[in-house]
Amino acid sequence: MALGGPLPGSAQAVGERQLDEQDQSVNTQSVKPRVDQQMLLAAVSSAPTAKGPEAVPAPPSMALSSFNWGGFYVGGHGGSGTGNGNMVVNPLPDAATFVNLGPTKIHTNPDGIIGGIQGGYNWQRGHIVFGGEGDYTFSGMDGSRVIAPIIQNNGTPFPGSTLIGNHITAHQDTDWTSTVRARVGLAVVPRLLLYGTGGLAFGHVTYFGTTDFRPVGTEQYPAFAAKTKTGYTAGFGSEVGLLAHFTARFEYLYYNLGSQVITASPVPALPPFGIRYTWATSARLARAGVNFKF
Repeated sequence: MALGGPLPGSAQAVGERQLDEQDQSVNTQSVKPRVDQQMLLAAVSSAPTAKGPEAVPAPPSMALSSFNWGGFYVGGHGGSGTGNGNMVVNPLPDAATFVNLGPTKIHTNPDGIIGGIQGGYNWQRGHIVFGGEGDYTFSGMDGSRVIAPIIQNNGTPFPGSTLIGNHITAHQDTDWTSTVRARVGLAVVPRLLLYGTGGLAFGHVTYFGTTDFRPVGTEQYPAFAAKTKTGYTAGFGSEVGLLAHFTARFEYLYYNLGSQVITASPVPALPPFGIRYTWATSARLARAGVNFKF
């Protein structure tokens, strides 16, 4: 009877086992390099990268977003002011009729120290910063001048002593000013803002003038007024971001509060004569300040 397969001890069985062993050896040898490659790649990827000297950290980015000008702010300022307080004296009804006085301009040049507070709000769109600001400033600006003797309409001095009379006095002083302004600026670098500004101006101003013809004459022409005036202001400035919430600024403002006119009758009364005083009220302010930004 024929057998279905080789006998275990036969040469054919031995040969088949040897072929199986060779196949397993080949498979083992082909798998081992792949395992070694994978282990080598894992080791290389986990090994620290060789590098030279310790790298210096890059400086902080100066991108526009590194400082934000937007939001509410409050602060204080101080500086000095120089004004135009010219007083023009016009005799009435006219110089020819008045005789003893010709038209005269007197420069009082008020100046002084100023200081106050401000607050506002900014919006920022890219490099453009715009907003509104209000301020209140205490003012020490004042100026006075005395002209003696009085110059008559014909160009000659009025006769008489200047110790008691025979002079014209002009005075102007500003107690406080306030402005409400728009601001538009350019952040040329993230922490430096250059801006222009303009709006309404207010101020409380005291005016005083007198023309005194004593002792040769008997009359005086006094004028006095204390008024809250309204006008306009314009200027420019620069502001620097110091810390996240603090800025420092310097700005120049010009304001004009218009004119003040007072017609003075003589004392004692001497119609139809009189004197019309006209004051100009404007000033230039140079001030520095700091703000806290919320």
